[in-house]
Amino acid sequence: MSRTFNIKISDEVIEKVPDLFVKMKVVENVTVGNTSQKLQNRKARILENWKDKNQNDLGSNPEIMAYRNLQKKFGADPKQMLPAVEGMLVRGVFKEKFPTINSAVDAANITSIECLIPIGLFDFDSIEGGIELAISHHGDEFIPLGKTSAEKLKPNTPILRDSKKIFSAVGSRDSKDTMITPNSRNLLLFSWGTNEISEEKVSEALDKCAALIQSK
Repeated sequence: MSRTFNIKISDEVIEKVPDLFVKMKVVENVTVGNTSQKLQNRKARILENWKDKNQNDLGSNPEIMAYRNLQKKFGADPKQMLPAVEGMLVRGVFKEKFPTINSAVDAANITSIECLIPIGLFDFDSIEGGIELAISHHGDEFIPLGKTSAEKLKPNTPILRDSKKIFSAVGSRDSKDTMITPNSRNLLLFSWGTNEISEEKVSEALDKCAALIQSK
């Protein structure tokens, strides 16, 4: 079962990216387990489809270019900080690597690569109160995945926050506080785009991801 979920977008974000839109979906009563053979086979097909390609092949892709341009609107250099999907391709797929985490995270990564749409995945029950897409300021910090202590965020980084904490530096790092574990039951899917990407395409990617998570 899944449902949509609303989010507040701060005035600072709207000022930087007036045509930004956000899509979110909550997938409920999920069982997170080991990655199935079906998902592993899907990864293998992705690696085969991208075999012998490299970053130079991405410049003509409209989705890749759209998210590079979105990165620029937030003041980041997409050559220095690759957008999420491009990063997965360059650091993993082009090297014939596709990490295995768990059934839910792998389903989101598979869908992101297949659709070329970034998908953030969070433990919905670990989020407190409302959610806001905002801009980080001097002194803002969070605990990234793989770390045990808080780290400072670069100012003007797009972030997701709830009433208590920052839980994502959108498109680059997510927080340990909302990571997906075998105990996660309700998952929040997040994506975004601008007028260079159709809202329908982003919504379809989230729907596809939700269905894959539920099917495992």
